[in-house]
Amino acid sequence: MQLVGAFLVLGCIAQVGLAKHHRHSIDGMVGLWGHSAHQRDVKRYLSNPVQASNFSDSESLRRLRANRAEDVRNGFRHAWRAYRKYAFGADEINPLTLEAVTTRNGWGATLIDALDTIHVMGLTEEFKEATEKVRTIDFDKNDGEPSKVFETNIRYIGGLISAYELSGDRMFLKQATALADVMLEAFDTTTGIPWQMWDVQTGTGSSETGPSTLNNLAEIGTYQLEFFRLSQLTRDPAYHKAAQRVYDVILDRNTPKKGTPYAVPGLYPVFLDIKTGRFIGGKPNLGGGSDSFYEYLIKTWALSDFKLQRCLDMWNESLRSIKKYLIARGSDKRLYMGVGDNEGLDSISDTFTCFFPGTLALAARLQNDNETLELAHSLLLTSYNTFARMPTHIGPENFGFLPDGDDDSDLLKSQRADIKKYGFYLDRPYYLLRPEAIESIFYFYRITGDEKYADWIWEIWQGIKANCAVDGGFAGLRDVRLGREGGLIGKQESFVFSETFKYIYLTFTSPDVLSLDEYVFSTEGHPFRRTSFNGTF
Repeated sequence: MQLVGAFLVLGCIAQVGLAKHHRHSIDGMVGLWGHSAHQRDVKRYLSNPVQASNFSDSESLRRLRANRAEDVRNGFRHAWRAYRKYAFGADEINPLTLEAVTTRNGWGATLIDALDTIHVMGLTEEFKEATEKVRTIDFDKNDGEPSKVFETNIRYIGGLISAYELSGDRMFLKQATALADVMLEAFDTTTGIPWQMWDVQTGTGSSETGPSTLNNLAEIGTYQLEFFRLSQLTRDPAYHKAAQRVYDVILDRNTPKKGTPYAVPGLYPVFLDIKTGRFIGGKPNLGGGSDSFYEYLIKTWALSDFKLQRCLDMWNESLRSIKKYLIARGSDKRLYMGVGDNEGLDSISDTFTCFFPGTLALAARLQNDNETLELAHSLLLTSYNTFARMPTHIGPENFGFLPDGDDDSDLLKSQRADIKKYGFYLDRPYYLLRPEAIESIFYFYRITGDEKYADWIWEIWQGIKANCAVDGGFAGLRDVRLGREGGLIGKQESFVFSETFKYIYLTFTSPDVLSLDEYVFSTEGHPFRRTSFNGTF
């Protein structure tokens, strides 16, 4: 892709006027109702600090943090050494069999996803060796299987961008750009909404399952952060324009209407047809298939120096509907996130939703919204409770709740027993080392400075070490109620290195390491630096 020079996105704002709701934006600078970001508002947002300023600095606490950070660092090194010995350059290692596993086209998902964690942990030799390995990767070749475009973006492109941000080695930016150019071809559809899968060998797109033009909300709306930052770093607007085009289409081709899949403004169904750009079903929720779409609205706005007004408007519209339709109190009086819309809520949730309290707290701090911060805290208590109530201190993949005041006669006997014991029931009791609950607790630690959140994460880390550590790194659990005795799962995805380890480690470093006032973390845990933006790439 050739650099096309500076691109002024502010120039045409005056032509838009007072556009009606959902009129085309100019690459996101114009909001849903035809307004651009007011300079006074931008200044106000810039003056709202995200991180707390009251972290305790006692000598004993500094020693405790340092010891805990080193313990986490040793855990990472244990897992990395096994990967390096048995599967270096492969996508993953099976921690039980010590076999190299290809899951993300053989480009080295773990290698690239782990780069920024290695760097921030100060593992100099490991970073040098990984850098040389990355230098040899050819993204025009793969294992012969189609690439999942969403995963390629968050794990590979995001990992390479953040590695460049932290190290300054332009090789990482060059590799990120090379891969982004390949993946950009997947956006060449009739609507501009990307294919779910893209075959780099044949240049053809497809869907992972179902109709060939099916995709889901998260997998069309989780490019905006990486592509915005890549456009900033390369001064090429093509990436940003492609990602923002997705918003153009879903807003213009879908009008909320009762009785249709898209019934509530800002509460988007899970599935859509990329050929028409219209939603086709899947109840709205904050879990897998939807989660990072909402996450990227507020984070892309923050990364844009608060200039992408449409992202903020979409976030605020979605948040109003989320508060009204997706959150309910359980029989244990805690607030839960469910699945539904204006026709009712299904009281089922998954561990992916546990990202939301942290993202919501970030949004609240950016907008100085204490009421929303209180809601985020209530949701955090529920997410943490799914971990704290387990004897392993590790939470399940899926869980359900009984809405307050509802009869439990429709529940299974085992579900009623779980609710009586834990306050919720386990739907899928396994654990795959996912980071979402840890991530949200980390945000609250950095936002409040309250050491109890650091203690919560330490407790979870002790549970992971005791139950998941094996010769090949860390394995999943088949049942979080039983720990090792219930059986292990030979799966250690790359996000364990990019997110789980990173958020645990950063909790115990100095708070100014990757400060939330200086960086925005992607959905894969990759930090992108917040810089000034005046509308020009």
